[in-house]
Amino acid sequence: MPENSDENAIFQKLQTFCSYRERCSFEVQQKLRRMGINKSQDKKIIDKLKKEGFINDQRFAETYIRGKLFNNNWGKIKTRFHLEQLKVPVEFIKKGFESIEEEEYKNVIQKLIEKKIIELPGQYNEMKKNKIARYCIQKGFEPYLIWQMINEHKE
Repeated sequence: MPENSDENAIFQKLQTFCSYRERCSFEVQQKLRRMGINKSQDKKIIDKLKKEGFINDQRFAETYIRGKLFNNNWGKIKTRFHLEQLKVPVEFIKKGFESIEEEEYKNVIQKLIEKKIIELPGQYNEMKKNKIARYCIQKGFEPYLIWQMINEHKE
């Protein structure tokens, strides 16, 4: 079988892989490694996928950030860490976060605070505030912002 038809089959398989959901270059590169494709070939394939719009790391970053914030209730710290693990360029991560309005971001934190207030028994005291803060920090939100919002909250 000629190499070109193999390359076309791989390319079509990756088109499907990228069409299923938004992918970053690193995820596609990992998929190519699992398929046994060497580095010289993978760059060529990834470049072609980028050229045809199947891979766009900026679009991936924005979609990932919005999904993690609104579906998983992750804050900037946790989301940034995961994007860095996926080797998304820092400038794309920064632009992705800029696409989120500050008010939208704070609304997510506020909903988490209110959810935890209801879930935790007892009065709204320092112990309850600490538990709420730990929960929000674990979700990846900035401690200074969490504490500001907890202290502003009226029970």
